[in-house]
Amino acid sequence: MKFLKWLLIIIASIVAIVILYGVTQPSKMTVEESIEINASASQVFDEIRDFKAWDEWSAWSKIDSTMKQAYEGEMGTVGYKNSWKSEDWMVGTGSQEIVEIREDEYMKTKMLFNGDTAKNFASFTLTENEGITTVVWDMLGGETPVYTRIINAMLEPMIRESYQTSLKELKQIVESKPVVIPNPFNLEVVEVEFTSIISIKDSCTVEEIGAKMTEIYTELGIFMAMNELEANGNSLSIYYTHSPEKVIFEPSFPVRGAVTAEGRVQVGEIASGKAIKAVYVGAYEGLKEVHIGIEEYSRLSTIELADYCWEVYVNQPEEVEKAELETHIYYRLK
Repeated sequence: MKFLKWLLIIIASIVAIVILYGVTQPSKMTVEESIEINASASQVFDEIRDFKAWDEWSAWSKIDSTMKQAYEGEMGTVGYKNSWKSEDWMVGTGSQEIVEIREDEYMKTKMLFNGDTAKNFASFTLTENEGITTVVWDMLGGETPVYTRIINAMLEPMIRESYQTSLKELKQIVESKPVVIPNPFNLEVVEVEFTSIISIKDSCTVEEIGAKMTEIYTELGIFMAMNELEANGNSLSIYYTHSPEKVIFEPSFPVRGAVTAEGRVQVGEIASGKAIKAVYVGAYEGLKEVHIGIEEYSRLSTIELADYCWEVYVNQPEEVEKAELETHIYYRLK
């Protein structure tokens, strides 16, 4: 009887300790880990949103290679679900389902474990800066009663370690894959031929550029007529700086034959060498997106651009509709 009495006292003490400990702990387990990956957010997100790809980098997926898995819904969309069943107690049975997703930025999943109705949530937040993506992976466990919170305390280090291991594997996999650089404008590196030009360099605001170009091309046309010069191609304009407040540019005509500078009209050249070229068809207002695309492509490709570019105007607004205007954009390579 004395033994039984002491056994009951010990059990009661353990229960009391568990309850007292539970009172001091949060009702929900939280885990957060992060890593920096030398890749675009798009490349990283492709691995995260596809549950089938998790087998390559998730620490939990590697605990039991024989576990049964099933997938429901469309990959990478709300409702996409992965269910699993394993004989290993550390894996057990469960599911995860996408409940919120923003392309290349954020994904939140709802998780259920071993038939428990308590909802657990995990989320990935991606932030890209100059080609490096920071991935933050967090987990918010379901509400737990006081007497089971000691289990949370025991599981938390294990889950945290698995997050760290998984993120390291994710980083290695993404960084080892060939870099695919988006090229929506079909850019290509071309060899530019030497071209003699006459030009007038000037500046104005973005709003004034249309009137200013008309003024300069008219002046250049008069100069060509007076000097009996022939155009040797389409009109073009060299750009040095471009902001809403000030555009420094140099409208030009390619010419053949000997020319002498006079007044504002200068004699120059487009030197031979390599350049990135884009062909754009549409209203001039859309050219800004092409220039942004070229600069982004060069950054991702680690191609160094010179500090100027030029546009060649294959046809003119008075000849065709706005949607049919064709412009060739060139960025000189260093």
